[in-house]
Amino acid sequence: MPRRAFSASAFVRYQGKLLLVFHKALKLWLPVGGELFPGETPSEGALRELKEETGLVGRFPSGNPQRVEGTPDGYLGYEEHEASEKGIHLNFDFLIDVDTDSVVSDGSWSRHGWFKDPPEGAPPNVIQFFAIIRAWEHSSP
Repeated sequence: MPRRAFSASAFVRYQGKLLLVFHKALKLWLPVGGELFPGETPSEGALRELKEETGLVGRFPSGNPQRVEGTPDGYLGYEEHEASEKGIHLNFDFLIDVDTDSVVSDGSWSRHGWFKDPPEGAPPNVIQFFAIIRAWEHSSP
């Protein structure tokens, strides 16, 4: 059985665009994120990973697309994906707003971009989360 680990991803938003980084090892456009520390909540992990990987400090927008009582602000959804030699990530995805588009790589990614739409070659889950975010933006009062 492959290793399984809980993880969190941050779809970072600045002025209507979403940050994706080109992951060096996986050669894919992905949101920032990584494995949770013991005792860390998914939302805490998403904020920590954002700071570690980009230097950005962010905040969750109020509410979430599911509108389910008790669901954390900014929560977009849950998905599982293979994470190369790390096994399978049981991943919680969040939307996080930031006040600047100035990022600094921690070395895990080689380039970044701020996208209105998902870039060519983005994985299916990234494309789907873009659609969830855009639908949520259009339905929010």
